[in-house]
Amino acid sequence: MNTNYKFTSIVYPYTAEEFFQNYYEKEYLYIPRNQPDYYDAILNVDDLDLFFQNKNIPISNIRVANQGEKILAYKWTDKDSFIANNNTLFSLFNQGNTLVINAGDRSIPKLMNYCSDLENELKIRLQTNIYITPYNAQGLESHYDTHDVFILQTTGSKIWRLYNTPVELPSRKFLYSPYKDKFELEQPKFEVELKPGDLLYIPRGMVHDASTTNTASVHITLGLYPNYWFELLQELAEFAEEKAEFRKAVPNALMSENSQQEFKQEFHKLVQKLMDNLNVDELRSRKFEQYIDNKLSEDQNRFKDSIQLDKLNLNSVLSRRKNIIFKIDKDQDKVSVKFYGKILDFPLFILLSINTFLQSKPFRVKDINGFLSNEEKIKLATKFIQEGFLKIEYINAEN
Repeated sequence: MNTNYKFTSIVYPYTAEEFFQNYYEKEYLYIPRNQPDYYDAILNVDDLDLFFQNKNIPISNIRVANQGEKILAYKWTDKDSFIANNNTLFSLFNQGNTLVINAGDRSIPKLMNYCSDLENELKIRLQTNIYITPYNAQGLESHYDTHDVFILQTTGSKIWRLYNTPVELPSRKFLYSPYKDKFELEQPKFEVELKPGDLLYIPRGMVHDASTTNTASVHITLGLYPNYWFELLQELAEFAEEKAEFRKAVPNALMSENSQQEFKQEFHKLVQKLMDNLNVDELRSRKFEQYIDNKLSEDQNRFKDSIQLDKLNLNSVLSRRKNIIFKIDKDQDKVSVKFYGKILDFPLFILLSINTFLQSKPFRVKDINGFLSNEEKIKLATKFIQEGFLKIEYINAEN
């Protein structure tokens, strides 16, 4: 598998259309591959070995579990420390405990690039956890997740059991009482031994568990965190708050019955008007802006770019960072570029120049469109490199 890994490679030999139409949020999917190296470009044993060579792993990056019981952090950290003791972690692993690397896409470069590619393609938030389970062991108890997951088996094998779905399409509120663990464990509807290169998709709400036999196992759990329909209603409430008529106080208990009835009628009328003028695309755009604000910056070669900015010239070749998520807004006075939780504002005439940055192909600084002098082109390009929107392909010498 090449490093330019896309969603179609996850569900291969199925197409993305087949997956989203027939399985997504509906049914599990098991794909055997008989290709042990299928995920090597994402994660292999050497990557994990390098991770555990770090002597400063914060406790937020690690969990330790056995049969669903969480091993408290004080048992695997040094006294008065928030840093994992690697030697203790290995001892716990050898004793049958599962090590979990939380959000591996934030600490393992290959996994980071992989998730960045997928997020750019799907335009939703993703997170990967890495589960490292010794032989004859089980880390987590039977449970369901409130997000859809792909299980990517990278090393060894693990037996997975899928059960019933007690809650249809659960949200995060179903992680807590009175919903949590309110299900009876039935006989498995599906059982399979995942081997390296295999994939298992589990829709949210489906109860499952997994255990090893005579071999240790490493798998990646890729979680999908899209926006849900009810979240658009929450966004609609935020939109309503911007209107003065929805900021009135609800009648209190001492107010007259007539006032109570007037409130009900007026509130129903206002809500109906709000729904009649509902713009779903605007609500989705508001959620997308939140996604942009929370998107982590793509920093590959950013330091290298920063220390050679003084050499930038008209012949230098630049390109837009491949997986950057951005939004362009404009009014009669200015154009705004939103990315990485920040907003860059420019006079409206700069839009012609910014459009050069949005193309997928590399370009030379001197080829920036618009009405800028050569000095202004270098200055604008420098700003977008510093902010992490552009990257330097080649500095090149000036003629």
